[in-house]
Amino acid sequence: MGFVGRKKVAIFICGSVVEYQEQMVSHLSTEMAKLGYYSIIYNWFGGYGECADFEAGELNAAYLPDYSDYDGIFLCLDTFSNADAAETVLERVKKHCKCPVVSIRREAADYNTILIDDENSMESITRHLIEDHKFTDLFYVSGIKGHPDAVKRLDCFKRILKEYGMELTEDNLFHGDFWRNCGDQVVDEILERRKGTLPQAIVCANDYMAIAVCHSLQERGYVIPRDVVVTGFDDIAEASHTIPSLTSVRMDIREMAKTATEMFVKLRDGKPADKYEYIGTAVVKRQSCGCCESTPQSLADAGRTYFEAWARQRNENLQASFMSLAMETTTDFEELNAAVERYIRNNDYYKDFFVVLNNYPWESIENSDMVGYTDKMYVRTAFVDTKRLDNINVPVERRQLLPDEFISDEPKAYYIIPLHFERASFGYTVIDFYPGGTIGSFYEFMLISISNALEHMRNSKRTDSLIEKLSNMYVTDVLTGLKNRHGFELESHRMYNLVQTEGRTMAIIGIDMDGLKVINDTYGHAEGDYALRVLADAIRGASFVDEIGFRVGGDEFEVLAMDYSENSILKFISRMNAYLDNINKGAGKPYNVYASCGYSICCINPGMNLNEWLTLSDNRMYAEKEKMRGVRKIIKD
Repeated sequence: MGFVGRKKVAIFICGSVVEYQEQMVSHLSTEMAKLGYYSIIYNWFGGYGECADFEAGELNAAYLPDYSDYDGIFLCLDTFSNADAAETVLERVKKHCKCPVVSIRREAADYNTILIDDENSMESITRHLIEDHKFTDLFYVSGIKGHPDAVKRLDCFKRILKEYGMELTEDNLFHGDFWRNCGDQVVDEILERRKGTLPQAIVCANDYMAIAVCHSLQERGYVIPRDVVVTGFDDIAEASHTIPSLTSVRMDIREMAKTATEMFVKLRDGKPADKYEYIGTAVVKRQSCGCCESTPQSLADAGRTYFEAWARQRNENLQASFMSLAMETTTDFEELNAAVERYIRNNDYYKDFFVVLNNYPWESIENSDMVGYTDKMYVRTAFVDTKRLDNINVPVERRQLLPDEFISDEPKAYYIIPLHFERASFGYTVIDFYPGGTIGSFYEFMLISISNALEHMRNSKRTDSLIEKLSNMYVTDVLTGLKNRHGFELESHRMYNLVQTEGRTMAIIGIDMDGLKVINDTYGHAEGDYALRVLADAIRGASFVDEIGFRVGGDEFEVLAMDYSENSILKFISRMNAYLDNINKGAGKPYNVYASCGYSICCINPGMNLNEWLTLSDNRMYAEKEKMRGVRKIIKD
């Protein structure tokens, strides 16, 4: 059963470690649990720089869910940094889902949507700066050019300026990236365009860019808000702790999740629901616009908050480094799981954790063939109520996600995150938390370390397999598949050592094919090769315990066997000859395949060494060959 047949919704979101995503998932899954639904959160961490292979690996996760099996879908596609993943999820939802679908913060196909009132989102902050602060010189830092949120916020800002008889020129506009990377570039552009002067206010389309701009200004000696006012949007937690605290625009994420839930219920029950629901915003006035003064206490509070955050981050980075070192040397799943056990507690309030892997032939499959997910998968790591289960290898159908025994009886949130190394898909992880817990940045580090460890383990297995293959080639006769002369040298000395140290016996059976030259000269070497393979098959067919066969020369063979009696040797030779007789009668060849045999039984004997035992066996074999020379006819009549 797994999750199949249980009441559940799927939430598709990227970057759950970011504050908005974290709060949205928390509020939405809480609302769903009240209604008796499990929340299955398909989460992507997002891209790393311009790594196309990593993005391709992330895209695999879009093919994991059984979209048709959910009672509801919530799409947070505006959070995706991987546009292909977002579009693939949307395409598969449209193709497979018959349940209610609610999109949040982005219009998606014809689905009902919860939106920030972005058309009016910048109105309150813009009016505040113009009316309350009497500013007329404003510089605007927009988001990614063409991004729906960026476009609407910019249009709103322009519209409000126009109401006051002002116009936003290109000289007072910069397109950022909605992240912390553009602070220096924004300030450089402002100073260059305005010949070293600053505007009265820099209005940013989100808090991350605003904080980056503040830091860049402060590094150059400017004082905020004395020299310039800076404002943001989103009111992230950091906005209240930065120095100076950041004036921002708040959207009510809890209200957004609640409204999305109400929309889902209406759609589920077949009741009328508005195509769009809008969530309003409000200005949060703080120090960066001058509405609140900095006090010794506020500075002390901000400093303490920053120090605590720095200390947590430093400890997290150290733990992540130690974890990476511990995991990269693991050689099997028990070692890997033991390493996970040492560090998983850094995920605050985690309850259960699972690694579910594809059913691949790990030693042989190429990375390029590790795409998507197999129908049957295996749970190879399991922590239940924070306790590690040993030797775990539990099969589960992909659509079930987890076996029944690992699923809570009470509806709650489960995070599903892909495991991959660049493009190669390994499987996925599942984690859930006690109340108050959620995914943090350490979990991201942990999954990267696990993925790297799996790739290392896979490469080690492939290397071991290759070494074994090469070793076999080194000691294997290509024509017959028996071990070759080098293999005979290694095995005979190893087994003879057992005779000397453990008092055991070793049988040596020398076998020489009769008439190989006649067959080669009369019918060609291809027929001679056939005859040699027949004799090798006869040796294999005669074996009944742990005998080892060798082709040590052109027509020369040996068999070694531990603890053989003379009776055992005679039975072996009899079975071999019987096999050859059957071939000679039924193969339809114009020649017969015969072999002469001799043997010796090595035991502890100070007067004999291994070479002398081998010579004894050979002498007996040559005696039989001479005896049978006029009896055995190689060429049939």
